[in-house]
Amino acid sequence: MLIHLILEGYLEEPVAEKLLAYCGHKKGIVRGLQGFGYIQTKAAQFHPLATDKEGVLVLTDFMDARTSCPPHALDKYVLQHVANPPKTFLCRFAVAELESWLMADRKGMADFLSISAAKIPSAPDALPDPKRHLVNLARKSRKSAVRNGIVPEKSHGGMVAPDYLATMRSFVRDYWTIENAVTNSPSLARCVRRLQQL
Repeated sequence: MLIHLILEGYLEEPVAEKLLAYCGHKKGIVRGLQGFGYIQTKAAQFHPLATDKEGVLVLTDFMDARTSCPPHALDKYVLQHVANPPKTFLCRFAVAELESWLMADRKGMADFLSISAAKIPSAPDALPDPKRHLVNLARKSRKSAVRNGIVPEKSHGGMVAPDYLATMRSFVRDYWTIENAVTNSPSLARCVRRLQQL
């Protein structure tokens, strides 16, 4: 099936592309890429793209929804705008954020960072701040290029290095394996299951 993508940011794009390929779908148009505010206010407007022959995948971070659970986030993002969205309109939340799904492939992340897999959390969906946890893991990396691409310099002042997006996109492209990740992330497993049902 052709699946159109409504995404929170640019890191979601290679993840969504891998998900579609893994579940046997083709990528349609890509919209969003402007943060969670865009998803919250605009995602439901794309529901007419979802038909019997084409689907829509909205992908964003749950922690940005600022709600108590994913069903409440779905109400906030979609159902308050569209009472009965088509079954081919999927709004999925990475719990707590996309980095949870990336760390869920413990072997891939360990290989990428060149650290022991035992240091990668076995339940990344439960982490309160997955991105910060990933940055702290990267501080231990034996690969200077990876470390410099993820960990910010003290003078920079941000949570991540300026090359964080490019560095993590390369991880998704070259290391991240969905088969490994679904075993450690229930929210990713639910997303895969729904895509496979289409």
